[in-house]
Amino acid sequence: MKKWLVGILVVLALAVVIVLVALQATKGVAKSAETFFSLIREGKMEEAYNSTAQEFQASTSFESFRQFLEITTLKNFSRASWTTRSINSNSGKLIGSIHTQEGGVVPVEIDLVKEAGQWKILSLTRKAGGLKEAREKEEATPSPRTAAREIPSEEAIATLIDETIELLGEGINKNDFTDFYGHISKLWQSQTDEASLKKAFNDFVSKKIDLTIVRGKKPVVSEPPYIDQDGILRLKGYYPTQPYIVQFELGYLYEHPGWKLLAISVSTR
Repeated sequence: MKKWLVGILVVLALAVVIVLVALQATKGVAKSAETFFSLIREGKMEEAYNSTAQEFQASTSFESFRQFLEITTLKNFSRASWTTRSINSNSGKLIGSIHTQEGGVVPVEIDLVKEAGQWKILSLTRKAGGLKEAREKEEATPSPRTAAREIPSEEAIATLIDETIELLGEGINKNDFTDFYGHISKLWQSQTDEASLKKAFNDFVSKKIDLTIVRGKKPVVSEPPYIDQDGILRLKGYYPTQPYIVQFELGYLYEHPGWKLLAISVSTR
């Protein structure tokens, strides 16, 4: 029994490493954007402009850039929070909010490209404020970015957990992780493949650990759900199942139109 538990912990460590690599890969794009806004806050507009991609400068003059900043609150940058961070080869994307020193929040979407080994801003889209006409449907439905900043309801969280653990359990039982791979975030998919998932959970397969025993049971969330500084929804808890309790720690990244699995740690006792 002791050796079996050690084997499970080794597999979990491998799975967590895969997730950390995926998250680490996008830190470069986030850091470049935050450095850009920090330069603007310090009044170094020309330096900020020169740090953008060649295509950005070719399509936007410095004067237009300066005027844009003068009529927005982006120059009062305090911090950024990203609900979506992704990379695809030499392209990157950030979706989230810029928080100002006065306490304001500005939704933004940023595209980046890698030039000479450095991530540089290609385009910056700011959701405009002020008076505007809106369709009835738009007024009644919150935008995906607004929804991404909110912790889901208790029912929605239970559904997320159920789907994740049951899909993983089915993958382990069949030794086929196709459906589970389709459940994880695009960010994690960009850093792994089905074969890697099969290898990571090999001990679960060989020891015939059946996680589908959670089916029909309600998960117990043992700590309050929260969204961390990287925009990851963190969930921790367990299923009161027999003959063993299934414990979990899960992380979800918002990728429109919903939350997608980015991190997972599962154990039994």
